[in-house]
Amino acid sequence: MKIDENLSCLRIAVTVPTQGTFSYAVPERLAPKAQVGCRVLVPFNNRKITGYILGKVPKKNNQNLKEILNVLDPEPLFHKQQVPFFEWMADYYMHPIGQLIQSALPGGLNTDPYKTALLTEEGLSAMAVLPPLSEEKRLLSWIKDHPGKRLPGPLQEFYVLQKKGWIVIRERTRKRRAGPLMRKFVRPMKNVRLKSVLAKRTGPFEAKNELVFMETVFSSDDTLLSELTAKFTNASYLVKKWVKKGILEEYTGTVYRNPAGEIVFPSLAPVKLFEQQTQAVNHIQKCLNRKAFSACLLHGVTGSGKTEVYYRAARHAIRSGRQVILMVPEIALCVYMEGLFRTRLGNRIGIYHSGLSEGERYDEWMRMARGDVDLVIGARSALFAPLPKLGLIIVDEEHDSAYKQENSPRYQARDAAVVRAKLEKAMVTLGSGTPSVQSIYNTINGRYHLLSMPDRIEKRPPPDVEIVDMKTLEGKGKQPGNEILSPKLREALDQNLRAGNQTILFLNRRGFHSLFLCRSCGKPIRCPNCDVALTYHLMGQQLKCHYCGFYSGTQIKCPSCGRGGLKSYGFGTEKLEQTLTELFPTARIARLDTDSTRKKGQALQILRKFSDYETDILVGTQMITKGYDFPKVTLVGVIAADLSLGFPDFRAGERTFQILSQVAGRSGRGSQRGRVIIQTFNPDHYALITATAHDYQSFFEKENDLRKQLSYPPFSHLACLRLLGNSKRKTAEAAQRLSLGIRGILAKWPKRGKEILVLGPVEAPISKIKGKFRWQILLKSESSSLLHHLLGRIEKSARKDLKSTGVHLILDVDPYQML
Repeated sequence: MKIDENLSCLRIAVTVPTQGTFSYAVPERLAPKAQVGCRVLVPFNNRKITGYILGKVPKKNNQNLKEILNVLDPEPLFHKQQVPFFEWMADYYMHPIGQLIQSALPGGLNTDPYKTALLTEEGLSAMAVLPPLSEEKRLLSWIKDHPGKRLPGPLQEFYVLQKKGWIVIRERTRKRRAGPLMRKFVRPMKNVRLKSVLAKRTGPFEAKNELVFMETVFSSDDTLLSELTAKFTNASYLVKKWVKKGILEEYTGTVYRNPAGEIVFPSLAPVKLFEQQTQAVNHIQKCLNRKAFSACLLHGVTGSGKTEVYYRAARHAIRSGRQVILMVPEIALCVYMEGLFRTRLGNRIGIYHSGLSEGERYDEWMRMARGDVDLVIGARSALFAPLPKLGLIIVDEEHDSAYKQENSPRYQARDAAVVRAKLEKAMVTLGSGTPSVQSIYNTINGRYHLLSMPDRIEKRPPPDVEIVDMKTLEGKGKQPGNEILSPKLREALDQNLRAGNQTILFLNRRGFHSLFLCRSCGKPIRCPNCDVALTYHLMGQQLKCHYCGFYSGTQIKCPSCGRGGLKSYGFGTEKLEQTLTELFPTARIARLDTDSTRKKGQALQILRKFSDYETDILVGTQMITKGYDFPKVTLVGVIAADLSLGFPDFRAGERTFQILSQVAGRSGRGSQRGRVIIQTFNPDHYALITATAHDYQSFFEKENDLRKQLSYPPFSHLACLRLLGNSKRKTAEAAQRLSLGIRGILAKWPKRGKEILVLGPVEAPISKIKGKFRWQILLKSESSSLLHHLLGRIEKSARKDLKSTGVHLILDVDPYQML
């Protein structure tokens, strides 16, 4: 959408932490370039920053506006249809719209200034004498270890160090790191034919390979110079020779970085759909044909054929001339889904997730913005795909907590997908074998249409599920691995290996030992920056913090009593893998968790080997519970089913039921019946009982009743106010002041003030992360609009109250993690 040059007033969202948008004039020379969705450079408070054009507004009489300085993009990065969605996101999740758009776009585009710091001689001297655990020494050490890096907020604490003469703060501008990949090409000049070139020659070519070289160049419209130099050692000489003669030309062009690798999980179309699939597909197609907003929840048990329904729905939308977003909760699942869809839909598929390089993300984004993509497959960030003709959004495994982003901007991608579909008159389909309580509740109140697929493909029976009460095994026997693998699970593993089948073992805790205890005082070795115990990792022989990345060796003394002699307790996926290797030395064992998949392509390699039957036992964390179809898996073992039950969260029971049901669903998806063995210390918990019985309805009724009694979602709306600070005392005091301020505001609302419940302030369950002390307040209300009105008041008052205190407020609307 080009801007009307007669209306030279633009509405700009700037990339600074401020609410709302700003009006700027556009000079005549830039008017043709100024389009909605383009980045611009604008003056703002005596500096130059980046902004985004959201639209045009009428210029008021005598309105003296600053002019934009430059348009930074030759074509729009997003379309005008997305602007209302960005505005809704910014308003609902209480986040500045410019920074929201900035986070949605591919990384590496930003050119905003930032602050860095250098240590002075006085600062180096101060480091030598400051107490080891002092906050000032921590900040100085960070500057020393991160030269030239952006200073983490809040900056006030660094300015204090500058006043003391210990550091010098400087401003730098980040260079654009992502953009088109430019390479040199060679091609024949226009209207030049090889036959005519050869006809004019009177003798042989000077070089032996010159004829083959010319045939190679003339066989294609454009040939990469790098490909020619790789094939012909004298390519540079030959190119210069024929360019000089006017036969060839050399130019610079754009190269597309294709993130799609080989198709690892090819998909064949089924001979026919089963009745439950046909009914679901027919309903979705009818909704798509209306070209209006509609929402449905596809509740299909694991193995019921939901993916085929997704494919048929996407194909119908594409054939109707519209575009599709398919969201999945894990990056590894993106690779799996890409293989299934690319074999049947071709190459007009885009991939978008944080596992791509900055250049790949940029190329994929621009393909979408230009309309060169029919289907986008991605994780949470695919929600923002700039598709101009969006017709369908599919959210697979809609119950998964990975759809909630836990850093700014904190949004729920599943819920936001529903709003985007509504704003762009598209359809949204949420799919799950274990739907969230909120989504099922939305089908009851009529917001979503429920599509049920209660049977597995070919009426295959669900796996047999057995529970092992680990309390009855305590103290029995001294066999290796007894604390991890019960005799029943060990026996089942042995039988499965002998039968030539595959096994998945699920343990949602990575590392080797879960904690190290001091033999003298009994206290665990904790992270100095976080209120958590360090986890021992066999690879690297290190104690690591899973929150801030701190690590140390194991030959250390207890920080509490100063004595040595530490003892390890607990287990994680590393120890489980080692135990299996000792028990089954001939078995081929692999591990899939974030530690084993840090490098690009490692997850794909592990999954490929398992799919090709090159692995007998796959050990993993939550990554292995999602959506994969491995027909030879006939045994699933859940090592410690209680881990998720211990979280201080009202969704703990729901998450446990979902994880157990999902991982159990990986078993028995082929011709043989599956078996699931769940090890637990809480066999009587309703989440385990209903998961064992494959009884979602009973689980929902129990969970829904509990939520209703306690007035938790879906019967209320929540907001978590989290305060982070460097000083424990100041953070606690700020939380108390904020709580009193909130209660004071509500006291002035005699009628509606009672509709909001204030819980807290309390110290967070994990009271310190990355050196920041943490307190939180929970707000609960049946009215979302009333809650947001209060949050707006809180944000304004907190901004003044917390200034120069070193305490920072985070607003988390619809929180999921309250640790």
